[in-house]
Amino acid sequence: MTDYDPEIQAAALAEITQLTTAFEEQQAAYEKARDNLHEGIVKHLMGRSAPPGLIADATPYDRNHVRRLGVAAGVPPLREPKPKPRVRKKPTA
Repeated sequence: MTDYDPEIQAAALAEITQLTTAFEEQQAAYEKARDNLHEGIVKHLMGRSAPPGLIADATPYDRNHVRRLGVAAGVPPLREPKPKPRVRKKPTA
């Protein structure tokens, strides 16, 4: 079994703790920026300021993800869905 030098171990753990704190701060900043971006996307989808394709071009997301964000936020579709045609049964002889 390896014996660890208590001073080196303490220094290593202090460095890891410092790096973990810096990581968590950056992760929190990333999450806040992402949430702000999502809010902006939804705001402009709701306001019909720009088409979803152009919004997607200005973000790191593709238009499918932009659409998913809009659907999740309750943005109404640009066009109403087309009604399905009725299938007529052929008369039997």
